[in-house]
Amino acid sequence: MRLSCLGLVLVSLGVGACGVYDEPRSGDEPQGGNAPDCVDDAKENDDTLEQGLAAGPIGHVFNRGPLSLPGRVACPGDEDWIHARADCCSASGARVSWDAAQGPLEVELLDAAGAPISLDAPDDIVQRQPGEVYLLRARYGGSFLVRVRTPAAVAVPYSVEVFAPFYLP
Repeated sequence: MRLSCLGLVLVSLGVGACGVYDEPRSGDEPQGGNAPDCVDDAKENDDTLEQGLAAGPIGHVFNRGPLSLPGRVACPGDEDWIHARADCCSASGARVSWDAAQGPLEVELLDAAGAPISLDAPDDIVQRQPGEVYLLRARYGGSFLVRVRTPAAVAVPYSVEVFAPFYLP
């Protein structure tokens, strides 16, 4: 099984194989958020820490660049949790981008228990500006979560690049 999975990863360049890419699963249909005019993205159910962890971690093959997750929507009163896992001791985190004219987004990088990951080491990155938040722990290994939410009263479409590298044996 391990060799066939490895082959799929190599053939697909790390996308769509062995749980590497965050493909929709059956039952993951767009759903309404808490606002009557907000249609949530196809990655539901991901509104709680427990749902995010239950979805299983995503990642990407080391040295292939971050995993791109376009087409996300932050609905008012709703949270999106993205569960990722990186091998030790890699740069891990996320870059969330959106049209700042649509409204603000709050982005946090959390450990598997839901506690904030410290981003104060010398090579860590914390960049927050309108339309983009980039949070990267320079040396991290294990599961982590990216939580995205909007404090605005309107839906905010966004995209995520997840930095969660794993090494092929």
